[in-house]
Amino acid sequence: METHYVSEADFIKLLSWLENRGDLYVASREDDQVSIKPFGEVGEFTYPGVRAYQPLKPLFFSLLEEVAEYPTEEEALREIKPFSILGAASCDIRAIEALDHVFLEGQFKDPFYEERRRKSLIIGFDCTEPLETCFCVIMGNNPYPEKNFDLNLSKIEGGYVVEVGSEKGKEVVEANKEIFKPATENHLSQRDAIRSSVKATVEKQSKEFKPSGAWREILAKAFDDSAWARNVETCVECAACLFICPTCQCFLLYDERAGDRYKRLRMWDACAYKNFAKVAGGANPRPHLVERFRHRYYHKLDYFPKNYGFEACTGCGRCIVACPGKIDMRKVLKEVCKS
Repeated sequence: METHYVSEADFIKLLSWLENRGDLYVASREDDQVSIKPFGEVGEFTYPGVRAYQPLKPLFFSLLEEVAEYPTEEEALREIKPFSILGAASCDIRAIEALDHVFLEGQFKDPFYEERRRKSLIIGFDCTEPLETCFCVIMGNNPYPEKNFDLNLSKIEGGYVVEVGSEKGKEVVEANKEIFKPATENHLSQRDAIRSSVKATVEKQSKEFKPSGAWREILAKAFDDSAWARNVETCVECAACLFICPTCQCFLLYDERAGDRYKRLRMWDACAYKNFAKVAGGANPRPHLVERFRHRYYHKLDYFPKNYGFEACTGCGRCIVACPGKIDMRKVLKEVCKS
């Protein structure tokens, strides 16, 4: 993969170029917490070190948006400005890959998602300060991006090693030739040493949760396991785990009047809710909370990989932090694996 080096001083020039390109969102650290914010609200870039507390999903799949108006034949698709995301962690880049499969494959593509992806520039970064709740390594990921980014930053002494991952990334380099220097062996060895150390940290804290085999094979034997009922006891059905998840994409369509017309709106929804799967006539395939609780795990680790070839859980750990019932996905899976 094509690699370059950018000094910290020259990186400021790149930030200016990205601002001129369009909207710029950065992962910014404040009070030991990283969040994604418009660059204008931050003023400077500080290497985040770990994934933001919120996922990147809302930048591509809006919480609430108008998708149609009738009676009319016109789409509600609006002009979307080019935008850049500076500070996409490996787990979030994997999540975008999952959303790409859902919204861009098959006979019907989502035009809203497709337009946002076309206008986006994704700049990833290597994690250097993993959280205790991070478990990307047991979900087949690493704490540093390896694909599906436009550019990726690896913090080293005095600057960054920059990997180019797409044609969009090459265009950025070409437009800023004066600041991109050849990455030396010393630069790459520094990057690789940091990567190795961080990965070892995440592997160590994830060791007790490492599965004995493929997740699909384990879950194939665990559908009726009593562990599901034991672990759902503190669930309050708030769906925080699903809304904070970077790969969940369930939504609800509803109509509301707008003068002499009607608008069709799309908003996020969650399979944790009792009426989510309810159909006409009142039938419900998952009427009990334990069934909906279990369904989340099977969707992430069985149904999704069956369809797309990889797990829809990225190991970001956000669901663990967000859960008011203190449910830890890793511990649930550990218990299921032992059964």
